[in-house]
Amino acid sequence: MIWHRSPCFREINDQPQEGGLLICADTLQTDLSQYEGQAQAVFLDPPGVGGAEQMYRLRIGEHGWQTSRHNLLLPAYRDFFAADDPVYLDWLRRMLQLSRRLLSDSGSMFLHLDADTLARARLMMDEIFGADNFKNQIIWSYQTGGRTKRYFSRRHDVILFYAKSAAHYFDITQVPVARKEQRSNHMKRHVDAHGRSYRSIKTGGREYIYYDDEPVYPDDVWADVSQMQQKDPQRTGYPKQKPQALLDRMLLSTTRQGDLVIDLACGSGTALASAAENQRRFIGLDSSPQAYAVCRKRLSGYRLVCQAPLDDSMALLDASAFPGIGFYTVSLNAYTLPEEDLAGLDFVPAGLCPRGLDLVDQWYAGLINKGVFVAYAGAVRQKQTPALATSLEVPLLRGTVAIMLIDILGRRSLWTGSPAV
Repeated sequence: MIWHRSPCFREINDQPQEGGLLICADTLQTDLSQYEGQAQAVFLDPPGVGGAEQMYRLRIGEHGWQTSRHNLLLPAYRDFFAADDPVYLDWLRRMLQLSRRLLSDSGSMFLHLDADTLARARLMMDEIFGADNFKNQIIWSYQTGGRTKRYFSRRHDVILFYAKSAAHYFDITQVPVARKEQRSNHMKRHVDAHGRSYRSIKTGGREYIYYDDEPVYPDDVWADVSQMQQKDPQRTGYPKQKPQALLDRMLLSTTRQGDLVIDLACGSGTALASAAENQRRFIGLDSSPQAYAVCRKRLSGYRLVCQAPLDDSMALLDASAFPGIGFYTVSLNAYTLPEEDLAGLDFVPAGLCPRGLDLVDQWYAGLINKGVFVAYAGAVRQKQTPALATSLEVPLLRGTVAIMLIDILGRRSLWTGSPAV
């Protein structure tokens, strides 16, 4: 068969577990009006300041995923230049205004910040959401990070938590935490008639009793969620990825199963993964093709509707599709990129020159009909599956057999085959 490019305006990842919508586009240029007033939670973790180009570290090929020694560094996004940069302030204001429009009356907004951008963002949030709707300035404290003798080391981020209105929904009982061991405590310890241990204290003429087995809930300082370690199985290589436990706490306390969660700069997709694993619907947007590739892979086990640009480079694909009893067997044989597309890239180690299927990060087999590609099976490179599966099965249904492929450059392409003449 001869495989050639095919247009596609929408991709559906056909999986039984509900997921959501994934869009690779400029958020502020995307029409989200149909979702206004529907989101129960909006999360925004914007780029920082300082102008640095943040890099995505992608492992290459089976060896790279087994050992982490073969990598490609790709630009993910660039930080804004300064906290008082008019471009940054205008962008943040428009994103916050959009967030408020998207929220339902009972919804919550979480804005993740560092010290450089906190002051201006807090004033802006008060203006857009209303100071009366401020709920918390959450301190996420962690132990990792650099050291300095010029000032106290900075070991925390801030998450601003606002409600849309007085009808706000919040249920802290959904996020209990481990009880801290009290090595020294001024409260008296007792055991009741049923054998339950408790502590008590008398103050103001009243006695307060605290049972040791009662649930404990977090306050506004979160020191029990650690930064991601280098060998964390969640790690994607995308810059400034947050641990899912952090997003779980935000979403479980402010949303119910089936609610809609929106991340307007979804990056590595942690908020989307948290929503999906906890039976919430989601919409994720990011303008970075690298972010889209990471999210598409991370969410490949969920039902997705995907919208992203297709690449039109001079890549070549060799594949085959053979009908069987009730299904096609689709095999990926070879993938080739022009030499000039790989020249000048930042490979680690220097001089690394991947070839063939090492150039493929993920691929999906399915059927295309009237411009809509439905993926029924997929193969992705990750820590658990470093070797890329080269054969997938597609049901014998109406439509043309097609392959959606995302290569190591983050390029997304759709291919259909025709018999060789």
